[in-house]
Amino acid sequence: MGNPNLLSGASAVVFSLAFGLLLSAVPPAEAQDASFWSFLRSGQVVQRCADSTPAYEQAVIRLQRVDKQIQQLKNADPPTKAVGALHDLLRSECFLPAAETERIPKPDTALSLKDWWTNGGGGDWLESFLELPRLGPVDSLKPHVVVQADARKTLDLDAHGQHPLSTLLCPLVDSARGAETRGWRMRADAYFEAHHALGSNKGLTDDEPRKRGPGDISEQCADKVSSTQTGQRYQDWRDCIEMARPKRVALPLGEFKAPTTGWVVITGRRGHYDFCDTTRAYNLTTGAAFIHDSCSGLALRPGGDVDVAATNKGRVDSVKAGSIQVDNLREAVWMMLLRGEAEELQLKAEYYPLPAGLSPQVKVRTREDDLSAGAMWANTGQTSLTWRWVPTTGTGFVGELTWPSSYDAAESHAASLLAVAEEGFVEKRCAEERFPGASTFTSSKDRNLNDVSADAIREYDRGFKGTLDKWRALPICSSPAR
Repeated sequence: MGNPNLLSGASAVVFSLAFGLLLSAVPPAEAQDASFWSFLRSGQVVQRCADSTPAYEQAVIRLQRVDKQIQQLKNADPPTKAVGALHDLLRSECFLPAAETERIPKPDTALSLKDWWTNGGGGDWLESFLELPRLGPVDSLKPHVVVQADARKTLDLDAHGQHPLSTLLCPLVDSARGAETRGWRMRADAYFEAHHALGSNKGLTDDEPRKRGPGDISEQCADKVSSTQTGQRYQDWRDCIEMARPKRVALPLGEFKAPTTGWVVITGRRGHYDFCDTTRAYNLTTGAAFIHDSCSGLALRPGGDVDVAATNKGRVDSVKAGSIQVDNLREAVWMMLLRGEAEELQLKAEYYPLPAGLSPQVKVRTREDDLSAGAMWANTGQTSLTWRWVPTTGTGFVGELTWPSSYDAAESHAASLLAVAEEGFVEKRCAEERFPGASTFTSSKDRNLNDVSADAIREYDRGFKGTLDKWRALPICSSPAR
């Protein structure tokens, strides 16, 4: 790809399909940095450097120097100098065409910078301003425009010692501490990719191209801007491409430890017409499980209203003790804790064929329109669970979880992991340990991770208090004879 004396990389094509009940919603605006290009005049036309000119040759040398500087970084090294060199390079003559985008990378660690440069194709993006890569069948190679990936944030103990989840974070210099959860991260990435491909994470908008392949998107964007003034057509095409670029949810970079102590208590309704109001507690050290389900079905009056008295009269209570697989439980709680840290972004550089007749030159302008748009889906079978993790030492956490699935990929994965853990429940005739008293769960310092409402927390407290005595009254298994 491109000049073999510069840098090389690969591309990936990701697609999504919309399904479910679309709700009117717009996600947070993408990170923009219009101020980065503030030194350029509005209306200024930025041309690409001609091959073999002194400016071009100097740009090649500077790009290779920045590449070497980034490649030599260790994950825990300060990134400031290398990021500064990258930004200086972007402000130099032959890289000014990068002003076609306002997404300027600002990696927060050397790990993030290296990931963006190599895995995210940042080096290929810079190279493309010196020579557009020519891709396709050997007999019909076409120039392609590179759309850069987003720089991922890092969640590490070195820079986030005051983060609420600091007890789960690892320093960048000691990656071995997070080995136990690397497989969990791989499983999460696979789930996020599948969730995106099924369209659960983002619905298509009226302005977004229907087909998801780079060639199809390029053609549709070209058709869309065909009536635009010639001097503005490339930038409008590039803006259209920017809106259609593939993004999916990903966890932050860094290594994370597993939650291994204390109790997680989960309350809330599961189901719709046939439902159970549930309160369940699991021990993250032993796998001990305590369950209280109050199940019924909605009794409806002729007009469709719920007959509350008849619904409650049909309730069947179930109080159980047993165990679940502790590794499955820990992975579920790990994802419940981290799901709010996941973000939607473009992970890899994408390559779009440049339509015939378009010249890749940029006319600087002020952009005020947010190009991002999206939608969410929901269904009437979704409910909200409130959970609380009380570790043996340290601060507890309270959060919420849409059940049994969500438009949010990280939240949906957490729910699926919880379902997997609970599927392994083995009921026993007696409890292998007495459920702790209320004092174990008394705290006014819980961290609220997901903006759980005060009403939801009060409902959680009512459910837990109403169940506590039932669990403590269960018979305790006799110790085996020695």
